[in-house]
Amino acid sequence: MVGKVLAGRYEVLDRIGQGGMALVYRARDLALNRFVAIKMLKSQWAQDEDVVNRFSMEARAAASLDGRHIVQVYDVGMDEGSHYIVMELVNGPNLKDYIATHGPLDVGLALDVADQVAEALGEAHERQIIHRDIKPQNILVAEDGTAKVTDFGIARAMTSSTLVNTGSLLGTAQYLSPEQARGKAVGPATDLYGLGVVLFEMLTGSPPYQGDSPLAVALQHMQEPPPDLRSLRPDVPESVARLTARLLAKDADDRFSSAAAFRERLHEVQAGGGADRTDSGIAAAKAPVRRKNRERVAPTTTRRRRWTVVAAVVLVLLVLAGFAVQRVLAGPPLVASAHVVGRPVRQARLMLERQGFRVKMVGATPSNRVKAGRVAIEVPPGGSKLRTGDLVELTASSGPAKVQVPWVLYQDVQTAENSIKQARLVPVLSYAHNSAPANEVIRQTPSGTASVVPGSKVKLVVSSGPARPRNATVPNVTGDSTSQAASALSQVGLTLSSASYQYSTQAPQGVIIDQNPGPYGQVGTGGSVSVVLSGGLSPQSSGLILNKSDISWAVPSSAPPNSVVKAVVTDAAGNMEVYWAEVQPNETVPFGVVVWYGQQGQLALYLNGQLQGHSALVPTGSSSSGSSTSSSSSSSTSSSPSGSG
Repeated sequence: MVGKVLAGRYEVLDRIGQGGMALVYRARDLALNRFVAIKMLKSQWAQDEDVVNRFSMEARAAASLDGRHIVQVYDVGMDEGSHYIVMELVNGPNLKDYIATHGPLDVGLALDVADQVAEALGEAHERQIIHRDIKPQNILVAEDGTAKVTDFGIARAMTSSTLVNTGSLLGTAQYLSPEQARGKAVGPATDLYGLGVVLFEMLTGSPPYQGDSPLAVALQHMQEPPPDLRSLRPDVPESVARLTARLLAKDADDRFSSAAAFRERLHEVQAGGGADRTDSGIAAAKAPVRRKNRERVAPTTTRRRRWTVVAAVVLVLLVLAGFAVQRVLAGPPLVASAHVVGRPVRQARLMLERQGFRVKMVGATPSNRVKAGRVAIEVPPGGSKLRTGDLVELTASSGPAKVQVPWVLYQDVQTAENSIKQARLVPVLSYAHNSAPANEVIRQTPSGTASVVPGSKVKLVVSSGPARPRNATVPNVTGDSTSQAASALSQVGLTLSSASYQYSTQAPQGVIIDQNPGPYGQVGTGGSVSVVLSGGLSPQSSGLILNKSDISWAVPSSAPPNSVVKAVVTDAAGNMEVYWAEVQPNETVPFGVVVWYGQQGQLALYLNGQLQGHSALVPTGSSSSGSSTSSSSSSSTSSSPSGSG
């Protein structure tokens, strides 16, 4: 699948994950020039009509959702029998891997992630869509820390009759709600139960129920209360533990009535509200007591009236004194602390100190959401009701959590690229000639010992092999086959291009008898050489006289050193022979015995590509073609061609 272009638009780059029914690939949308994720239905399911329908339903359900905490669906289609969904590509790990890497999360961060997931669920529930498989693997953490819910692989419209009472346990056992484990109908509370399991795992590092088999875990969901969260992690506030426990209630009616109701309570907990309550709010105030009918009072003495006044005065004084004492004991009035998360540390300290609070910096922590030098964590959270002099602890952000750059020197470029991508970094390639084998990484920046933020670029210099010289000496390929010639030319950076045919008296059919450019000259690397192939003996040679001549030539003294001589012999039957030689001034070049047919043959000589002259070859007798004849030999040391029959 990697390298394929789906629907002429989506170029599949590499595989980044898989699920029960589908494989997930990273791809490039060629039309919009952006990276996307493509979920491809596994081939073993493509023939199952029910699975294909479920896969298509996933696309339709997810495509209707457009919340900022939901992975967007862009397109759906089929290519050569392969069903696929095109989705938003989220650069970042899933929450399961994030917890495995960082351990239990800070309470504030865990509540923040839960809030984002609940927002996504609320938007889905408003469209009558239940996810049914909320688990950390289906929650992606983007580079900026935003949580996004993905994989509505088993999400269906609530009104779909195919989902009710099917008895199928489609979710992962560790995150099943009790009603799913029993095969009962599901609703929004089902997703909230899954969110409760996820919140428990974020706070403790593992889900509440463990077992040797999915059945054993499912039974625990149905029968056993969840472990006491604070016994596993004592620093978790009681209000957070109660919030989590309510999400994990066995009876769906005992959970929150909606994702919005859960978020409302969550925000109160984040603001420092410790007391739990139901969705209906605080209980109604007591009904007022009716006044009794006034009774007639008998006349009293003056003394009694005086004591009544005194008693009333004393009572008022006691009440006033009580209020005064209560105010003294209560201390300064409560003030809502400023929200300073995301603000520069110095500014945050000044804001809180101006409110009368003591401020203590308690170190720094990595954060993908808050820039370095700004407040990442505020304890108690902003908006908490505090008194003058109370302590507020601030933790600064040290910037995004860093990852170590893999050491990829001397690795194959494809292996190196995969290692860089798996570390959530971006490989940038360039090539250079080097003595190292081609496609081997010879330099990397930063080095394999550096730590950088996810998404950083890692520059890789890759060897393209030794550099070839700019110019190459053309080899003599006459007498070679085309495959031999191609091999000889490639060794000097040249290629074999076109070929034509010419009859030849001596060369077998298919053998090279001439070439252009000629041998021994200098040409630029990357160039090509065309050749002339022997077509065998000309049919017109039959019945003609066979002649043989011994040819030689004296090179002029004016010729440059390392000159190139070319001798061309032709005859009346249409045959041709070519001879090449690299020569020096005053050198006599013996071309040897040549064969030609008919009454007259021609010899043409070229020096460095310039014609030096023609000479006729004299026939030796009247023998027919193929008969044995005698021939005379001739040699010359002059600058003109010489040959006799």
